[in-house]
Amino acid sequence: MSDHLKKVKSGDALVIPAQTFNTFIDAARDFRSRQQGRAQTAQQTFRSSGIILVKNASGYDQNRFAVIGIDSPVITPTDNEDEFKNRIALRGVVPVEDEHIGRFVIIAEPLADGEIGRAFAHGICPVKVNVEDEAHTFADIEDAQTQYLISGTSGAAQILWAESGIGEVWAIVRLGVPSIGTHENPKVLGGSGETADIEEWDVDNQETGYDGVQFKAIRLYWSGNSGDPVYQFIRTPTYDSIGRLVFVSSEVRSVAFDTGPCEV
Repeated sequence: MSDHLKKVKSGDALVIPAQTFNTFIDAARDFRSRQQGRAQTAQQTFRSSGIILVKNASGYDQNRFAVIGIDSPVITPTDNEDEFKNRIALRGVVPVEDEHIGRFVIIAEPLADGEIGRAFAHGICPVKVNVEDEAHTFADIEDAQTQYLISGTSGAAQILWAESGIGEVWAIVRLGVPSIGTHENPKVLGGSGETADIEEWDVDNQETGYDGVQFKAIRLYWSGNSGDPVYQFIRTPTYDSIGRLVFVSSEVRSVAFDTGPCEV
């Protein structure tokens, strides 16, 4: 059988049999198909950019699906601007409540202290959640805790599913979604008469059975008796840096103005 892929020497007449030409075409098609496959893989990797590299700088070996707070880039623009722009790698530390609310990743593989590995920064992933109320639909970091998130009425992780019960359970969460609160059945902060109401409201410590809060920032009271003062009662709301109501104080009473005897 003749070899249709036999090489020619310099000076030989170039005659390309049909079988040889078709082999070239098949090889070209195969190359183009593999190139397209690589391009699609690259696009898929880009779409899955919620997986990033993280350096475990927590001081401890961390298990898969551990929660670590984001500290800083491994390589800063000052160190190497091109590397900073082309490859995202972050330092992960033990979460601190005042610094890492909403700023955390979930490790995708066991990671020894000081090593670099993959972590979930956005998208859907499993993680353990300390459920304080089964009605909670969000979660965020717990101070000084890497083994689980803590549930709440708001947070950077939306709970899509969780094992039943209170306490530390497995859950599936969606990272990177702004928390959306509800107010279908708000807790109403009252107050009447001449005594200040001492009840407060805290977004992270809401009374079971309620969602959201309703209150009057100021109310006035007068006994109706000439000479008695008119009291004002003020509640002070506190908002976080993105405008979310997080706390409403108890009432503080003061005299708005005095009343004197009626003049005829």
